[in-house]
Amino acid sequence: MGGWIWRALGGVVLFVLGAAGVSVWQFASYAPQDIPLPEDRAALAWFIDDYTQARQDFLMRAEVLTRQMQGTRAIEIEVPSGSSTTELFVDGLYIPAQGGDKRRLLVISSGVHGVEGPTGSAVQRLFMHDFLTPERLVGPLADTGILLLHAVNPYGFAHQRRFTENNVDLNRNASVDEALYRTVNAGYPLVDPLINPQGPASTGSLGHRLFHLRSIAMIAQHGMPALRQAVLQGQYQVPKGIYYGGRALESQLQTLGPILAPILDGYPLSMVIDLHTGYGERGTLHLFFDPPENPKVRQGLEAAFAGQRIDWGSGDDFYTVTGDFAGWLGQLRSGGTHLPAVFEYGTMDSQKTLGSIKSLHITVLENQGAQHGYASPADEERIRRAYREMFYPSSPHWRTKVIRDSQSMFQTVLANWPRVGAEH
Repeated sequence: MGGWIWRALGGVVLFVLGAAGVSVWQFASYAPQDIPLPEDRAALAWFIDDYTQARQDFLMRAEVLTRQMQGTRAIEIEVPSGSSTTELFVDGLYIPAQGGDKRRLLVISSGVHGVEGPTGSAVQRLFMHDFLTPERLVGPLADTGILLLHAVNPYGFAHQRRFTENNVDLNRNASVDEALYRTVNAGYPLVDPLINPQGPASTGSLGHRLFHLRSIAMIAQHGMPALRQAVLQGQYQVPKGIYYGGRALESQLQTLGPILAPILDGYPLSMVIDLHTGYGERGTLHLFFDPPENPKVRQGLEAAFAGQRIDWGSGDDFYTVTGDFAGWLGQLRSGGTHLPAVFEYGTMDSQKTLGSIKSLHITVLENQGAQHGYASPADEERIRRAYREMFYPSSPHWRTKVIRDSQSMFQTVLANWPRVGAEH
C-alpha cells in the first residue's frame, strides 16, 4: 500500500477516534465492561449452555403447566439436519385463556438467532416459573392466552451459530410474501468485500489486522448510519454472506406458520416479545421496536410498556430489517391487531462506533470460518470463543443483570397488559 494512502487512512482513523476521545491502542483492545453485582446463584442457575439440557428443562416445566392449566397444548416441530448429531426441535406451549373470554394473546419466543438461545431460554423458563402461576392465569390474566416458542433456531442453539444450517438468518427470512426473497439490499455490494472475505479465517491475516482501519475509512466516506443499514438490513443474493435471508421460508417456519395462525386468530389482540442478545449497551435491556405505520399499534405498545423507555428506531444508531420474526407472526393473522416487541440484552456497546465495528469483525471472522474453514485450530478456538462471548457472555454480572431486568420488565408488562384493549 502506498505511503500516501497509509497517511490518509491513518489521518481518518486518528480524526474519528480522536473525536470520540479514544486512542488507537484502546481501539484494538476494546472490550465492554460490566457493572459489578453481588453473586446471585439463583439467577445464574437459569442459564444452561447446552441445547439438549435447556430443551429438557423447558419440556419439564411445560409438562407441569400442562397438568395445572386446562386445554394446554404442546407444540413439537422436528428440524431435519444433514450434519447435526443432535436431534433438533422447535418446542412450544400454548395455554389458552383460562377464563373462557379470549381477549389477548401473549407470545414469548427465544432462539430465533440460535447462539442467543441460552439467554432466551433462561428468560423464558424464568417466566414460566415466576409468572405462569395458577393464581395469575385464572386471576388477572384469565382472558389472556400464553404461547411460548422455545429455540426457534435449534441448529444455531446447538452449534453456537446465529444462523441456521443453511446459513439463513431467521430474523431476515420470515414473511408470508415471497417477494421478500427478491429484495435487493442496494448498499450490500459496497460492504461485501469487507464483510465476506474468502479463504480460511485467520486472526493474523493482513485483511483482519486492517479490518478496523478499513471500517473507519468506510465510515468516514459513507457515514455510520448508511453502513450499519447496509450490513444489518438483510440480503438475499449472497448465500454464504452474513445476514443472508434465504430464498424461501425456512422449513421450521413453514411448519410453524399453519400451527400458529389459528391460535393467533383466536384472539383480537396479540403481542410477541422476541428475546435477543447482542445489540446495544452492555448490561442493558433495550426495548427496540420498529416505528409502526398503524398508530394503534404504537399506542398498544406504549400502553403495554408504560413507564419504560422504548427505542422507536429514530436515532442514528438504529437500523431496520426485512423479514423479521416478530412482524411475521402478525402477518399470519387474518385480522385483529398484533404488537411486535423485541427485548435486546446488550453485550458489546454496539450502539457506539467501537463496539459496532468490534461486533461486526467477530461476526465476519465466524462466518468466514463457517464457510471456508479456519487457518488453524487456535484460530478456530479464538474466533468461536469471541463469538459466543458476544452473544452469550460468561460474565456472572451480565447474566445476573439479565435475570433481574427480565423480572422487573415482566412485572411491568403483566401489570399493564390487562389494561391494553383490543381497540389498540
